[in-house]
Amino acid sequence: TASIRADGSSRFGSENRWGTFPSVSAGWIVSDEAFMENSEAISLLKFRSSFGVTGNNNIGNYTQYALVDNNVPAVFGDTFAPGSAVSSLSNPNLGWETTKQFDVGLDLSLFNDRVSFIYDYYTKNTTNLLFNVEVPQESGFSNFSDNIGEIKFWGHEFSLNTVNTTGKLRWTT
Repeated sequence: TASIRADGSSRFGSENRWGTFPSVSAGWIVSDEAFMENSEAISLLKFRSSFGVTGNNNIGNYTQYALVDNNVPAVFGDTFAPGSAVSSLSNPNLGWETTKQFDVGLDLSLFNDRVSFIYDYYTKNTTNLLFNVEVPQESGFSNFSDNIGEIKFWGHEFSLNTVNTTGKLRWTT
């Protein structure tokens, strides 16, 4: 299977509003092949793999703009007057946080599904993290939103299941 999607979000700067997110996956059930039909031990043997990209736009609305607060009083001598002040910094380059994930796996069942083994290796890499970056307070602001940083996860997952006894007493692990 394969797919591709393009998402747009007005939460990002004008140059980065659109993100393209493809994915592809494949699987091969080797045990269904003719050369495996005489195998008495293997009930299922399947190889599978997938790769995909996803996007994250979970930030507040209007984050890319310099916002103005119209409820800031101005002081002129002893007099308060209505005023306005910039309340946040703009970032016209703000864009999608993206995650690329790759997975490869194996499903193996033996002896009429009495023993099942599943294995996966995965890697997940998120880049352009949406993050509030601290700025010097001398700027008049404490932070602004930017795409910064990267997180990488990877690992191995496996599962082993057995049907130890059947009949009136059923025992599985």
